[in-house]
This record gives sequence, structure tokens and C-alpha cells, in this order.
Amino acid sequence: MDKEGRRVINMAIMGSKLNGILKAASCYLKTLALSPLVRNMSKVYSGDIVSKILAIGTLLLLIKGLSIDEYAAYTAFHTVLFLAPGLVGSGINRALVRFSAEYLSRVGKRPFELYFLSVAFQITLYIVSCIILFLIANEVNSLLFGQKGFGLALRYGLIGGLGVLLTQAGRTVYQAEERFGTYIKTLWFKEILTFIVIFFLFLWKQLNLQHAVQSMIGVNLVVGTIVISPIFREFSLRRLIAFFNEQLDIIKSFFSSSGWLIAYCFMLNAFRRLDVFMLSHFSTAEELANYGVAFRYYSMALLLLRSTHAVLLPKFSKIDMQDLTRQRQFTLKWLKATVWLIIPIAVGDMFGKPLFMRMNGIQYEKAFYVFVIFSFGVWFSLMFSPSVNVLMSRRDFKFLFTLAVGAAVLNFTGNYVIIPLWGGFGAALVTISSIGLINTSVFVKCIRIEHVGRGESLDPEKV
Repeated sequence: MDKEGRRVINMAIMGSKLNGILKAASCYLKTLALSPLVRNMSKVYSGDIVSKILAIGTLLLLIKGLSIDEYAAYTAFHTVLFLAPGLVGSGINRALVRFSAEYLSRVGKRPFELYFLSVAFQITLYIVSCIILFLIANEVNSLLFGQKGFGLALRYGLIGGLGVLLTQAGRTVYQAEERFGTYIKTLWFKEILTFIVIFFLFLWKQLNLQHAVQSMIGVNLVVGTIVISPIFREFSLRRLIAFFNEQLDIIKSFFSSSGWLIAYCFMLNAFRRLDVFMLSHFSTAEELANYGVAFRYYSMALLLLRSTHAVLLPKFSKIDMQDLTRQRQFTLKWLKATVWLIIPIAVGDMFGKPLFMRMNGIQYEKAFYVFVIFSFGVWFSLMFSPSVNVLMSRRDFKFLFTLAVGAAVLNFTGNYVIIPLWGGFGAALVTISSIGLINTSVFVKCIRIEHVGRGESLDPEKV
């Protein structure tokens, strides 16, 4: 056979393989598209897209309106704004979603009193913690940021964090009951109000650090109050006392089954923003500002992941989703469907710099390269992190907590060693590595169920 013939045959073989790959990908995507689970994720994802478009608009106004030093201070404020309520409430909220979804599927009744006690406990704990932190604010500021310039960022972040805490607690109830329409509306409301306030400050040329921070505090407190009010509207002291007398076992069951999950979420939130604190210690304000811009875009790029977790946790917590084989099949299908996302991510990294520079300005050129590192973290998380919801539904919380401790050690050690050398690039690498440690470990554990027995279900009483 001549060279031309061999070339034609080789091209035909390559074409056949490519068609096979494309058909396989199409098959997995069609299978997922028919699932009610995916329809719910698409619903939340669509709402997230709208909210994130508004969030990008707000971010661009802040980038254009604040100097680099001001944006560095704003990054510190934004970190405290979400870190403080995350430490107090994220573990309780996730545990409440898991427990309430299972309880609803078993009993068919919403545990209103448990919702109320959860919110009241979070508010009390947060306010007491803030009072203590305000009394030693200078010492805490030096410990976290290593410089006095971020003292107001700490105080303002703690005040605004109360609104974030209330908003997250309210969304937890909507998520647990799979009321995703209301869940989406709370996202829209917050982002619309934030954009309007920042837009008018920018239009009137009043956009500076102090006005931006004060506006964020006001918006979060207003939104948090509105979101949480329906829960308190049903409050009755007599009903609450009766609940304590008759349903005390529910509270005991909640805490006994969720203690390690709360510890896991606390540890996860504690190390996730070590990057900002250590950058402020070992790097410049310009480096922190560039990293802050890149990290905000990274957070927005994870909107699909947030939508996924919002739907999967209550779904897998139900009794009918406790079959291990079904969980394993879902995990593998999800991996095969999302692995293809590397293509648009790679294209964006190769050709997205001109648009990024036009949007943010030449002063944030370095932020693009930091974001390129984060983009691979987005891909990695989208493939593997949904498996965390599976382990939560199995109540394998000690394993998750152990992983979080290991990731925290890796994060602190890596940041301490690498940030003085590579700045924001090093912080981004360490961040995606520590989160990747958790996600890949959980994925491996999810698919290794052969020893349990095909089709066997978990018995919640034995876990």
C-alpha cells in the first residue's frame, strides 16, 4: 500500500475515534439532561447567572472607582465580611440542610422549631463573638493582616457580616425544602440592590473605600433582615416551649448526627482565606489587590458549583438516595460529563487577556495570570467536589474533618513557604491544591464501594 493510502486509512481511523468520543460525551449529557436533578440544578444555575452578571457589574465599578491601595483594603473587608459568618454558621447551616431534608422525607413535616433555634443560636454566637473581637480589635488586626491599615476593614466586615449570616441562614431553609425559586430570588435581590447603590455612588463620583464599605454593610443588613423575617413570622413562644417538651429528641439527634460535619465546615472556612491574611503579611498592597481581583472572578466562575451543591445536598440526604450503587453511578457520570469543560476554560485562558485588560485596566494585568491558575481549580472542583455531598449524605463526617485538617496544614505550610517567593501566584497554587486534596480524596472514597455490596443501602441508624 502506498503512502497516500495509508494516510487516508489513518485519517479515517482518527475520524472514527473522534466521532466515538463526541457521541459518548453527547450520550452522557443527554442522560443528565433528562434527570429532574439536573433540571433543578439548571434552574438554580440560571438564577445564579443573572446574579453573577450583576455582581460582575458591581465588581467592575469598584475596580474602576477605587485605587489599588483602596481595593487592597476592600479585599480585606470582603474577606472578613464572609469569613466571620462562615465560621459561625456554615457548619450549622449545612448540617441543617442535610438533617431537614432527611427529616422531611421521613416524617413529611418541616422542623420549624429547629430552624428557629438554629438561627437564634447563630445570631447569639455571632454577636457575642463580635463584641469580644471588637474589644481586642487591634490585636486581632495585627494577627490577621500584620498591618494597622486594615483595622477599619476588620470592624466593618464584622458589622456587615451579621447581614450575611442572616441571609445564609434564611437561604438554608429554602434549600432544605427545595424551594429553589425563592432561593434564587434572594440572590437576585441582594445583587440588584448592591449594583444600584454602587452604580449611583460611581455616577455621582462619590465611590471611595469608606462609601463602598458602608454601602455593603447597609445592603447586607437590609437583605438579611428581609430574607430571615418569614422564619420569625411563625414564631410562637408557647409553640417553642411545647416543642422543647415534646420534640427534644429531634434537637439531640441533630447535634449528635452533625457534630463532625459542623467541625468540618468550620475547619474548611478557617483555612480558605489564609491566602489573603498571609499575602497581607508577606506581600505588598498591589499584590493583594491583584490577587483580590483574580479571586473575585474565580468565585464567580464557581457559580455552577454553588448551584450544584445547593441542589445535591438535600437531594442525596433523602432516604431514596441512600443506595450506594446509585451514588457511585452518579459520581462517575458527573465526572465524564464535566471533564469536557477543560476545552472552554483553556480557550478562555489563551484568548481572554485582551478582554480582561479592557474590563479591569492595565494596573491589574497580573491578576489575569493569577486567574489562569484559578481557572484550573474551577475545572478540578467542578469534576470532583459534588462527591462531598455524597459523603455528607452517608454521614461520613469524621473522614471529611480529617481531610479538612490535612488541607489546612497544607494550606498554611504552602502559603508560608511560597507566598514570599511567588506572591499571588503561589497563593493561588496553594489554594487550589489544598481544596483539590479534599475533592479528589472524597471522589476516590465515593467510587470505592465494592466491599459494601451491590445495591446495598446505608442504614442511617448504623452510620
